[in-house]
Amino acid sequence: MTLRVSHLEKEGFYQGSKWLKYQVLCDEKELEKLFEKLRPFHLFHMTGIGDGKPLQEEVFLQTYASWIDLLKKGRVPEEKSLRKILAAAITRNLDALWIQEVPAKGYLIKISKPLIQIQAHFFTYSKADGVFRPMSMGMGSVFWGLQFSYPQIYQDAKTMEIVPAKKEELFETIRIWVREETRATPFVVDGKRTNAPIRLGRNCFSWIASHPQLKEQEIFIHGC
Repeated sequence: MTLRVSHLEKEGFYQGSKWLKYQVLCDEKELEKLFEKLRPFHLFHMTGIGDGKPLQEEVFLQTYASWIDLLKKGRVPEEKSLRKILAAAITRNLDALWIQEVPAKGYLIKISKPLIQIQAHFFTYSKADGVFRPMSMGMGSVFWGLQFSYPQIYQDAKTMEIVPAKKEELFETIRIWVREETRATPFVVDGKRTNAPIRLGRNCFSWIASHPQLKEQEIFIHGC
């Protein structure tokens, strides 16, 4: 299984927009259940120079499991560990990707068609307005699992035309998994409860109070 080797002049520049997004902190068993539902699929690491080959599902799951184990022990995954597998992409269509050779170093993986992107997810909480902001980095950011995203429109890499993205079966599977396996997170700050759209896996409620970044900011989960 190999991606085509190509170059920007031939492939053009792809851009997605109006993203549908799910931000989820789940445990490794819940993530494995999702992968079982998604199969068959191809998984690729999208950051940095590599060999252009797929990322093994087992490696992704084992690495993610190590992050969850750290949270349970009151520690946060290091950025170096997060970069091992994220950002990543999931697709059944290998034509959605191509690789650009970097002489004497390896390959960069590029996107040419809409696919599901996975990123490490962080959120911040603003005491000024009482708002939880997903996919937000900086001072006080809280590691919160993964973000799954898929564009509703995109710029065709060759014609430059803006077109609607086709309905993605894999993303629909993720949507159903999110609904069945996770809950809107019932955050509590200063005694005020907020059901944020940021999701929490049902298996995580038993240990989420150990999350060190929540403790630091005195953010609690209702009932935990």
